[in-house]
Amino acid sequence: MQISRLSFLLCLVLAAPVQAEIYKYVDENGQVTFTDVYKKGAKRIELPGAPAPLSAGDRAPRRASYNPSPADFPRIDAGTQKRRDDIRRQVLQDEIAGERRNADEASRQLALGKRLQPGERATDKTYIDRVNKLRATVQQHEQNVASIQRELANLK
Repeated sequence: MQISRLSFLLCLVLAAPVQAEIYKYVDENGQVTFTDVYKKGAKRIELPGAPAPLSAGDRAPRRASYNPSPADFPRIDAGTQKRRDDIRRQVLQDEIAGERRNADEASRQLALGKRLQPGERATDKTYIDRVNKLRATVQQHEQNVASIQRELANLK
């Protein structure tokens, strides 16, 4: 009997709809972070096709419905689309250049942060915490660069 209850609960958990809200947070140093956890000062990002957030009294999230465009729906001509793609490519190239600069600066800060202060040992908690935080910053910028590179690769 215990196994069937566990199976039933597992099915309920797996069948529950997944909903995540995405927030953009810019810290005092200008570092941009995207997260699914709200932080004071963060702005919610609306994602097209994502389920709408629950409103008071709702039991289930509203789902985005798929309605294909009618055959007579106005299409964008190839030239207009190319100009839009070119603008998007330029924006992504600007973003990746900035993110690479941020990654270089974070790496420089990591190198400086790895230096032991007078009276400090490499085994001190403050040293380890400082270096780990700096490494995480470098890693975040490197992940951002990789994400932007993937976006650029997906452009036609």
